[in-house]
Amino acid sequence: MLGLLLGLLFVTPFVVVYFLIIRWIDRFEPEPWWLLILAFIWGALFSTLGGGLSSGYVQSIVADWQGLPDSSEEMHAFAATVLAPIFEEGFKGMGVAMIAGLSYIGLREIDGPLDGAIYGGVVGLGFTLTEDILYVARQYAEGGFKSFIVLLFVRTVLLGLSHCTFTACTGLGFGIAADSRKLRTKILAPLIGFICAMGLHHFHNVMPTKYAEVGTAFMIVVSLFIDLAFFVLLGLLVTRDRQVVLRELAGELGGLIHPHELSAISTYFAIGRRNMAILFADGFRPFFQRRRKQLALVELAFIKNRRRRGEFGLELDVREARLRQEIYFANQRGVWIGT
Repeated sequence: MLGLLLGLLFVTPFVVVYFLIIRWIDRFEPEPWWLLILAFIWGALFSTLGGGLSSGYVQSIVADWQGLPDSSEEMHAFAATVLAPIFEEGFKGMGVAMIAGLSYIGLREIDGPLDGAIYGGVVGLGFTLTEDILYVARQYAEGGFKSFIVLLFVRTVLLGLSHCTFTACTGLGFGIAADSRKLRTKILAPLIGFICAMGLHHFHNVMPTKYAEVGTAFMIVVSLFIDLAFFVLLGLLVTRDRQVVLRELAGELGGLIHPHELSAISTYFAIGRRNMAILFADGFRPFFQRRRKQLALVELAFIKNRRRRGEFGLELDVREARLRQEIYFANQRGVWIGT
């Protein structure tokens, strides 16, 4: 029990920081908190439980078939290098697939690759929270506090983004599918993303399992490069979102939006600093009005982008009309978001 409590106290702050960093990177069209939290919960509860039970069940079947005990070294290696990548990524991917499915039928929260990568990454972080707590708690019970700290540093500090990057591949596939009009891409992109997620997970587990300390060291180095590549990818996708905002709102200049406002909402950092300055200087209400208009303008840009991709329908018409009305009334009230 003490090990679980220590795991909860030590692992949670790191995972929360990773979560907030990813949420902060999503600059222009941030995903709603409630859906990100649900994605995190799916990873923390259903993915760990479903992945663990499924992997354990199949391990028992294979062990009986091979005439080996479940606890044998061979079966542990098989479970870590084959079953875990399949079932853990499968259950994590199910969470992303459900969000993508809801988005397709009406939720409309996955507009492109960045959104998919964000949701996949958050599901992976939820999985990391539960798995790391369980691992370091067991390490505390077996080796004491020193062993606990060593494993915490390796798993949660050095490798804390591993599951995030695995499942981000699946999410990226669903995001690419949402952004494409080609049926082949809509089918193949999520499948390729899921295969990449399993491949990375397999590499992550097979190196220490088969090559001990040398394999672990090599895996850590490669994982850190993968983490760096993940953030570079997010940065590129954020730049892509900025181009969508600039292109689609250019036609609204002089009407719904002033040129200085477009310049402000298309900045990477200045708009956030200005919003926080408004919050501390003038209070929550001016901050909320300013932030709400900003998000409405960005959402309008992405709706126009979806029309550019060929989407149409009453639901899209209603959302665009509602956003235009909201922005118009904000302008009438004198809400100004220029910096």
